[in-house]
Amino acid sequence: MFELRPYQQKTIQSLKQKISVGLKRIIMCLTTGGGKTVMFCYMISKALEKKKRCLILTHRTELLTQAGGTLSQFNLKPEIVNPKNNKLDFTKSLYIAMTKTVLSRISKEKQAEQYKDWLKSFDLIIIDESHLQDFNSLFEYINISTYVIGATATPERKGNQTSLDEFYQDIVNEISITELIELGYLAKPNSFGVSIDLSKVKTKAGDYDNEMLGNLYNETKLYDGVFDNYQRLTPNKKAIIFSPSIKASLKLVDELQNKGLPIKHIDANSKDRAEILQWFKNTQNALLSNVGILTAGYDEATIEVVILYRATKSLPLFLQMVGRGSRTTPVKDSFTILDFGNNITRHGFWEENREWSLKKVEKKKGLAPVKDCKCGALLRLSLMKCPYCGFDFPTPKVKETIEVILEKLEKNDLRLFKQFEKFIKLEKLQTDKGYKKGWLTHQFKTTDDFYDYEKYKNYKTGWAKFQIKQRGGFNPS
Repeated sequence: MFELRPYQQKTIQSLKQKISVGLKRIIMCLTTGGGKTVMFCYMISKALEKKKRCLILTHRTELLTQAGGTLSQFNLKPEIVNPKNNKLDFTKSLYIAMTKTVLSRISKEKQAEQYKDWLKSFDLIIIDESHLQDFNSLFEYINISTYVIGATATPERKGNQTSLDEFYQDIVNEISITELIELGYLAKPNSFGVSIDLSKVKTKAGDYDNEMLGNLYNETKLYDGVFDNYQRLTPNKKAIIFSPSIKASLKLVDELQNKGLPIKHIDANSKDRAEILQWFKNTQNALLSNVGILTAGYDEATIEVVILYRATKSLPLFLQMVGRGSRTTPVKDSFTILDFGNNITRHGFWEENREWSLKKVEKKKGLAPVKDCKCGALLRLSLMKCPYCGFDFPTPKVKETIEVILEKLEKNDLRLFKQFEKFIKLEKLQTDKGYKKGWLTHQFKTTDDFYDYEKYKNYKTGWAKFQIKQRGGFNPS
């Protein structure tokens, strides 16, 4: 029988514990590369042993059912529900169904009732990549007695998306990316980045407009930057590239082919997808540029470099893209991220610990400050020596500045001292991150912050009062 890792066993035990107290709809959260598919295949195999009916709902049947994949390792032989299978055998115990196919058949009068009854017949339903909204409309057809496990690395929804707590009762998240790296189950990332001006790129459906992104990348000739940085930092290493549009991807591939690199393009319309993926798997120093199809469910452990040749406002998408390089092999315990879309400065480092919630994310959480090294590495602000090129950063002069300020203060005015120290750090962060002038005062939580800052900056009396008035009397968030 397939041997589960200790943290996988712990995750399943936590799911069982929640089920034992009456919960039926639970999110199982585990980062990309942690083995979500292994765990839900294990749960399905146990359920089938008890003569239960099981269904996996997904948007990627092609990847889940690939030869030699996790399903075959557990000897699971599901009936596939996709556009090609028009004569479904409704008597089987295990199915994998494409969500859109099921919804399409429910909408057709001749098939509707049969498929509705079929959906209500299951004891266990696994929803793969459950953070996606595609699955929302299926819940009304699922029996209230059915156990539903939503598997995802990124249980986050925001904006106009329907909150996950509308569908699920609880979340299980037993181990972080950092812990998995420390235990040797995931590769350690090395992050490098090239800044790009995205101010003219509009937002569409909550993310950067891909067509405008593609045009920008072609105009700025960032493909030269991809070649130069790849050759400088990761020459002859296998790389997966995430491009914003087909046009931008084809241009990049053409340019890098002309420079002698073994690179191919793939997208949802590529008729030879299987051949391209096999070529990528078997070619040691291959580069593969894809547009929107290898972000989730694609497992190729030999990937050594992830090139983000695009920008995204979506944290789940960012984490999924980078996660393609996180799997380890006997000869690989690290991988490199080349970020050409300011994604790390926007979302934080891939390996950061994150708190997940079923509640919708309304506001952007605070991020650990990031700074650039002259070698292109993206580092935490606290690092004083670059681990990649050895550059020593100058020591900050914060303490010096504080000592000068203290001369102006009464010795017993500890509160004001702490306030001034906070202002110094905020100003440094504002400068390092390039935030706009008004950013700093928007971090203030009370009216006292404004009056203290007025004193700290030696502004004329009345500045704080005017700022508070501009904020409508100041209603703290």
